[in-house]
Amino acid sequence: MRVFVTADMNWESKIDHALKVLDLRRVFDTRDYGPSIAGIAVVFMCRDPKLKFKQRIAFRKKERTLGMDIMLHLPDMIPLSHKERRYILAQKLLAEVPERLRKYKFTGFDYTAFESDWQDAITEQLLGPDSARFDHLCKAQAALAVPGIDSNA
Repeated sequence: MRVFVTADMNWESKIDHALKVLDLRRVFDTRDYGPSIAGIAVVFMCRDPKLKFKQRIAFRKKERTLGMDIMLHLPDMIPLSHKERRYILAQKLLAEVPERLRKYKFTGFDYTAFESDWQDAITEQLLGPDSARFDHLCKAQAALAVPGIDSNA
């Protein structure tokens, strides 16, 4: 199964840095959970709330791929440490991906096996002992006050 996780974000959120440790391809490329779904694509959306982005969730039958946005509130993400960001990303992935997947009735899909593998991979990669290996390469926070972003939005 193809699994793709990326972000559409303001740079101040540093979501891209938090995702550097995530390599789901090596876990899922050789796994098969059934013929009805071939891939999952997740986009973390973390933009200025004034832009009023809407969450997208869609199953593309031709590609047999479930695509989904996971929304994050930019003003909440900016002041966090890398560890705190990874924790939030892990919690969102662990909760929202299986929940959205179960809303679809994919014939022959092994939900139990996928959810077990998903939990193991996300927990190990985002919360495990190696998850902080790139933290020294990037400052944890952008400037404390970001012009144009209302933290109360």
